[in-house]
Amino acid sequence: MVFYTDKILEHARRPRKFGRVVDPDVRFEELSPLCGDRIRVELRLANGGQILEARFSGEMCAIAKGSASILFESLEGRTVAAAIAISDGEVLESLAGTIPKNRIQCALLPISALRGAVRVEVNGRR
Repeated sequence: MVFYTDKILEHARRPRKFGRVVDPDVRFEELSPLCGDRIRVELRLANGGQILEARFSGEMCAIAKGSASILFESLEGRTVAAAIAISDGEVLESLAGTIPKNRIQCALLPISALRGAVRVEVNGRR
């Protein structure tokens, strides 16, 4: 049985930054091959690489959705470089509890998708 922290449950039930960006500069979708969670990342960026708007959407479990909500709530105003410098450990720590080993991939799906979105931006394949 998986025990969800209050913080994860709150963010999973009422996710922040869930939705779409109007006319995003970057779009990226990632699918977890193990569990089928799917997350779509959309970013609107300033010329200097600052994240003006960040949203996520998709179909995902409570851990992935809670993790995405917590992560995306912290992105706006950061530079892209600062956002992708967020470590896996920082993401897990932000969840305020211990995630079972078999569910860590769910918790890290949002940061993985964010990194994928930034790779798209850097490679210019908007």
